[in-house]
Amino acid sequence: MHNGSDMMMKMYFHTDFGDTILFKGWMVMKSAELAGAWFAIFILAALYEGLKVLREQLLVQQSKGRRLNTSIEASTTKLTISDTRLSQDKGIMRSMCDPMHLLQTLLHIVQVVISYFLMLIFMTYQVYLCLAVALGAGVGYFIFGWKRSTIVDLGEHCH
Repeated sequence: MHNGSDMMMKMYFHTDFGDTILFKGWMVMKSAELAGAWFAIFILAALYEGLKVLREQLLVQQSKGRRLNTSIEASTTKLTISDTRLSQDKGIMRSMCDPMHLLQTLLHIVQVVISYFLMLIFMTYQVYLCLAVALGAGVGYFIFGWKRSTIVDLGEHCH
């Protein structure tokens, strides 16, 4: 049963006002609110692209350092088979607790949350907000994408 205060979500592209963006208190009721929301979403989408590039660059730096350390350890250490297993277990724990890996984990969480936010914003089907997501991602890729070191992004979320 619906009363007059219930608002149904539009499941089609539209340019109407009255959409809630992510949180109950963030509603677009006027042109000025739409302009502010558009700008904020545009910036969020652009920064999302920058975050992806940042994580990739940190991962490349981390892997270069790891390869160097591994080759140094291999050339200077002689281990028995039982020592090797113990060394591998310690190496795994050291790698998982490495500050750079912890930073990557935190940045991954932020990236996933932002990607879902952008997806949910797009799912309002409000044409101008959808354009903010698409254009912000495009501008972000233009600004940051040239720094990418991989051709295929396997860590892509929600688009």
